[in-house]
Amino acid sequence: MILQNLIFPSTDTCTEEKMYFRRSDRCVYTWAQDYIEIPQGAIVEFDTYFNGFSAEKWFKYTNIKSVWLTLQVSGQLRVTLMRKEKIGAEIHTEYCGEYLCENRQSEPKEFSFEFKSSSTAGMFGFLINGMQSLSRFYGGNYCTDIPDSSVSKVKLAIDICTFKRERFIESNLRVLKEKYLDNADSFLYDKLEVFVSDNAQTLDIKALENEKIHIYKNKNVGGAGGFTRGIIEIYKKSKEKNITHILVMDDDIRIEPESIYRTCVLLMCLKEQYKDAFVGGAMLRLDRQYFQVESGAAWNAGNLISYKHGLDLNTLDACLFNEFEERAQFNAWWYCAFPVNVISDTNLPMPIFIRGDDVEFGLRNMKHLILMNGICVWHEPFENKYSSFLYYYILRNRLIDNSLHNMTIPKQQFKKIVYTQVCDEIRIYRYHNAQLLMRGVEDFLKGVSWLAEQDGEALHKDIMNCGYKLKYLEDLEENVQFQYPLYEQSLRAVPATDFSARVINHYTLNGTYLPPSRSYVIVPTVGVVQSAVYRADTVLNYDYASKKGFVTKRDPKEAHACMKRLKELYKLIDKHYDGAVKDYSENFRSLTNMDYWERYLNIKNKEK
Repeated sequence: MILQNLIFPSTDTCTEEKMYFRRSDRCVYTWAQDYIEIPQGAIVEFDTYFNGFSAEKWFKYTNIKSVWLTLQVSGQLRVTLMRKEKIGAEIHTEYCGEYLCENRQSEPKEFSFEFKSSSTAGMFGFLINGMQSLSRFYGGNYCTDIPDSSVSKVKLAIDICTFKRERFIESNLRVLKEKYLDNADSFLYDKLEVFVSDNAQTLDIKALENEKIHIYKNKNVGGAGGFTRGIIEIYKKSKEKNITHILVMDDDIRIEPESIYRTCVLLMCLKEQYKDAFVGGAMLRLDRQYFQVESGAAWNAGNLISYKHGLDLNTLDACLFNEFEERAQFNAWWYCAFPVNVISDTNLPMPIFIRGDDVEFGLRNMKHLILMNGICVWHEPFENKYSSFLYYYILRNRLIDNSLHNMTIPKQQFKKIVYTQVCDEIRIYRYHNAQLLMRGVEDFLKGVSWLAEQDGEALHKDIMNCGYKLKYLEDLEENVQFQYPLYEQSLRAVPATDFSARVINHYTLNGTYLPPSRSYVIVPTVGVVQSAVYRADTVLNYDYASKKGFVTKRDPKEAHACMKRLKELYKLIDKHYDGAVKDYSENFRSLTNMDYWERYLNIKNKEK
């Protein structure tokens, strides 16, 4: 059985060569060719993110007993097998064998070698030395001999929720069709189906749908409602179609098809005690494809810990660091696979529209999370996706998730959190955001019955209307001009450190109650330093990724209204906080059952 294919960079997926292999200067490779030319004395190393083999995890979680390396080569090449492990700040290398591959024919010939190592810790990898000119390496795989009795039947249903992301959806469906769905020679040909929930109802169903791709028009009920629609449809068809696992996957990602192959094979080989495991994909940045944003996470009552954030996956050290396992509480739904038998008529996600549905589902259902180098997606960085309305959902849903899982923040501590978040928005003149934060808390305090009665689509439209909307600068009502030096100046701003300055900032809400000393500043939409706004009259909040922005103005009356509402909110927290926490903890199942969701989505007894 092939566990993992050796793959090359591609303009369709990723062009970061060092994530696939590292070559000496005289080796020749271009994205258009399907081989690496390795002249005499040149070296290519394959201890990389995509082409190293996560031996420790494969042997821990699966039934494999041995690993072989199979290569296709021409010419004369020397292959060195290695096991690499990070021990403290050092990298330990064990050499597991050296072999000569000689093929005097122009067509590639296959050679296989077994890894014979004293340990399975860390990563298996290999390097190739050129022994004569015109030698070429064409690819290969890591494989194993495994009895049929140790392999489970797996069929993976991919669940995608989308809202007006036609370009991404069409591209990803095309890749999946070409690689697997329509490719009768593929190992996954009969092991994949795709279910798309179209929340905007804008996809061309006739052009995209076939017997393995199913598209459902859905209400605009956010990611939670879209993913749950897909889960419901998959669950209902699981016996008919022999579906064993669900892979939830974002719509605005770039996928490496090999990640899906590895996920499927991993699930097929799992040991009995890990049959209930979730398989997670890391999130890498779309603009810097080597940069890892997260590989598993701990919710930590809302103080999120993104594991292995910031690793440069071009480096061996980062890949070996990835091999260490940490106690993850969930994996985000940009890429997460789990057994379909996790789902039941009473065990569906929570209807919290957006942000936190994947967290809550993971906290409730995930016992083991398997993460491996080479299983990932590329996603646009979150700082490039500013949305004012999220201020309502993030805090409200944090409270809901904590209530369901015995992670409730003590009342007095929570009041301090609310104070800090609200005042931070007031200090940069984003009064609408402050109001949305408080509204989210107020709605949480209304309890489960309030959430159950909501029309999620109508509520979201209302929330959207209450926030700031990004517009092209020429469409802004205010007469503001973008000046890059002013914008760059705010990027270099640092927080005030002087004690007296901090006291003044605190009592005047960053100069809100003082006369303005600057007429106009430009700040980023994300990561604003308060000193960049101090005593400015007008602020252009500029989103560099979209080249859009919105304008806010210093307004002492608005600031006072926010502080007044905050004072009233404290009273509501004192009165209803403990009761709301208990209500969600005891009654949330009324929101996670099939009857509720079919009514919520208006799909009971309806065709797609």
